Amino acid sequence: MKFRLLLSLITAVTIAGCAGLTQMQDSITKFDQGVHSASAAQMNFFRAVQVADCTNQFYTQTYNWAIHKNNNFDLSGICKPEILSDDQIKIRQALMDAITLYADKMAMLATSDDNKTLDSNSQNIASTLDSVAKAHGFTNLSVTTGVEAAIIAIANMKIDQMRITQIKKSAADMQQYLESIVASLKAENTNFAVGVASKIDAIELELRPIVAETYQQRGKMSFFDVVEARHIMQSVNPFSITPITDTKGAADPKSDAHNVALQLNAMLDAVINANKAIANAGTGGIIAAANDLIARAQAAQSIQAALNK
Repeated sequence: MKFRLLLSLITAVTIAGCAGLTQMQDSITKFDQGVHSASAAQMNFFRAVQVADCTNQFYTQTYNWAIHKNNNFDLSGICKPEILSDDQIKIRQALMDAITLYADKMAMLATSDDNKTLDSNSQNIASTLDSVAKAHGFTNLSVTTGVEAAIIAIANMKIDQMRITQIKKSAADMQQYLESIVASLKAENTNFAVGVASKIDAIELELRPIVAETYQQRGKMSFFDVVEARHIMQSVNPFSITPITDTKGAADPKSDAHNVALQLNAMLDAVINANKAIANAGTGGIIAAANDLIARAQAAQSIQAALNK
């Protein structure tokens, strides 16, 4: 009788342990998925900044032609980005690649496979990141303190000889490095939002006197000029929503660069919180943090997808 009771207790503990382990593995998988979604949303923002820059350049060039400050204008709209060049976008992509590489390594560590080896693409990314960081390729970021060391640490994080029981320690060891990269990305988001907003404001300042003058000349026909001016404002702002609504359940009418940056920064904070939960929290806390990350990343993606359509 005592033997059966002891056997039942052992079985119950074993089942509970396996269930907890499975939940941990599922949560790490969600963490990985959330980080990849966050990366896509973040890079969409950087590309939108570039689009806003180029659109602003076209309107400014054309306006200067209209007031005889320029001798010509380019109808093709081809531009050389000034706020964020293609090479600068690659550097920011590398930051997100580092975070997704870390998440992929954690997901691999969480598997029960004995052979914990990343695929060739991930290995190439790790090698490239390590080289760029050691060559000081991240010095033009808004916040650079600790970024290169963080990139190198993530790129060289070994998982092939690690056990699944080392998940929490691995997350704790890498926390400071993730925080360094996220701090840089958040500063970038804030600074670029300010830059985009200033360009949008400059276009509006140029449009208002033009519309006022056309009203004096065209009277009620200037209605069409006002409509066109609104279209211009929407096209120069990659985060605009058409139509703008303030009804319950509608997209945020304040989806300007500043608010989108705030949303992205909250999403990046969720990455940090999820990793911190993996390092310190119980299974329930890890599940909650991973779900929060996925929700914030998906929200960032869906709202950006709805913008400027």
